[in-house]
Amino acid sequence: MTGAAAPLPRSGRFPKAHRPFFLAASLYAALSVPLWVAEWAGWLPGCGTCDPVARHAHEMLLGFAAAVLGGYLFTKVTRPRLILALLAWGAARIAAWAGLGGEAGLALSLAYPVLLFAFGGWPFLKAAKLGHNMVFAPAIAAFAVAEALYQAGRMGMIEGGERRGAMTAFCLVALMILVMGGRVIPAGMAGLVRKEEARELFDRNRPWLEWLCVIGMAAEALIQALGLPTVGAMALAGAAGLWRQARWRPILALSDLSLGPIQVGHGLLALGLIAAAASDWLGIGPSTDALHLATIGGMGVVTAAMMLRIDAIRERRVGQWPRAGIAAAILLVCSADLRAAGSLAPHLLIPTAMALWSAAFAIVAWSLARGWRE
Repeated sequence: MTGAAAPLPRSGRFPKAHRPFFLAASLYAALSVPLWVAEWAGWLPGCGTCDPVARHAHEMLLGFAAAVLGGYLFTKVTRPRLILALLAWGAARIAAWAGLGGEAGLALSLAYPVLLFAFGGWPFLKAAKLGHNMVFAPAIAAFAVAEALYQAGRMGMIEGGERRGAMTAFCLVALMILVMGGRVIPAGMAGLVRKEEARELFDRNRPWLEWLCVIGMAAEALIQALGLPTVGAMALAGAAGLWRQARWRPILALSDLSLGPIQVGHGLLALGLIAAAASDWLGIGPSTDALHLATIGGMGVVTAAMMLRIDAIRERRVGQWPRAGIAAAILLVCSADLRAAGSLAPHLLIPTAMALWSAAFAIVAWSLARGWRE
């Protein structure tokens, strides 16, 4: 940590929900990917009749990313509700790895997304004042739709439902990161510009670019859920995201421990969306390889950085950003590059990318736990 000031006093009315969920998310990210690679390599038995690629994507999005979202949203949740949500999330992960399907698997898997909306999404909707912020609530509710679609595919009720559900969840996570980036990054960069250059950061946002990001990813989520041919909506959102980010002084952000990784992750997410769409259009390599630029490089870097940033803010250590965030971001960027090229030498590049990903989130988990002990 930078600095040595003690945390400021905090009200004890509600438990610190970010602690268990951020720690669970980080540890799950570090452990689940090696398990998936071990299955892919044939060292462990697979998941029976499930689609193993879709199951992997499902656990990264509706498992890992949804846990990060819970830690972010559950700011005013009572201890019994927090425990209930955490148990529901854990039970769903066990069911997924055990290959539990049918009605029992559906019930266990839907419990956490429903609680996520009830305890986090609905209060957020009631408190939201701005149009872009109101996007969060329906997106959170749609996680349950993505989960139901995935489970319907597992039960043989919808053709291709597993991959359609996983891709719908991918679009929802990307949408939320793009919208959240439009709130967090410009505000943080305005403060950094004032500090470093003693002037204001002008022209931070243009609403029409914000809405292009929202419309593009929302349309892609609907297309994926319905199993329709893609029309480039994902690329539209990525291009709008990059155009918008150019106004946020990304080069200057690299000097900041907190904003630098978030800006890098945001850029990689937008590039990954464009690359995945181009891969589909032009047939240049598997689109899943390009998608990993968005998932590992974009979502991975942003979630790692945001967990550390939110933790520092809620633990009243504002400005004392952990240096571990830089190490995690570097490892994740390298992991994304290797995985995006995975089809060139899969038996070398995929396990190496996995090791870097796991190391990054082990560092995040260690940094979080270390901060709580101080």
